Amino acid sequence: MAEDARLDAERAARAGLRRAVDDLRAAEVAAGVRRRSRIAWILLPIALVAVVAAVLAVTMWVRAERAYTDADYQRAAIARVSLLLSPDHRRPDQARRILDGATGEFHDEFAQSADGFTRFIRSQGTAATGTVDGAGVSGRSGDRATVLVSATVEFENDSGATGTPVNTRQFRLRTLLVPADGELKLAAVQYLP
Repeated sequence: MAEDARLDAERAARAGLRRAVDDLRAAEVAAGVRRRSRIAWILLPIALVAVVAAVLAVTMWVRAERAYTDADYQRAAIARVSLLLSPDHRRPDQARRILDGATGEFHDEFAQSADGFTRFIRSQGTAATGTVDGAGVSGRSGDRATVLVSATVEFENDSGATGTPVNTRQFRLRTLLVPADGELKLAAVQYLP
């Protein structure tokens, strides 16, 4: 028991010493002899800035890894427009393929007329080859990009003669591409004069 009493007395003495040291520091600060510890006030903002910078760096790195380049938008526009401007009555799945590469407003509008598109191409025996002459990103906003496309469409001769197009037409289009389902898809197509 004497041992327990001695431990209690030592604990009380240490607590009293801590209070006395704290009171002494407070008295010295009040008398102007000692300044408050500025280390905590200096280290705290530095630590906060470091944490914020680390979070921002990780966020930017993750976004950059998922971001598409201008070349990605151009490749997607070329592929989507080439398919769109190459109707062929021998490919009955073409409307579905166009819809697979579309999203948003363009998808909804084309889906409403896809059956009519297919019927018209079959009834007319239409076969054409669309070739993109050039494409360039004209603007980006977030993960969306507007791509201007210049293309030539050559309609095949229906008379059976091969190698000679009946009609050649030039098109200029403004396309909007957005990511959907892990790939870039056409969200809008506008023919330009």
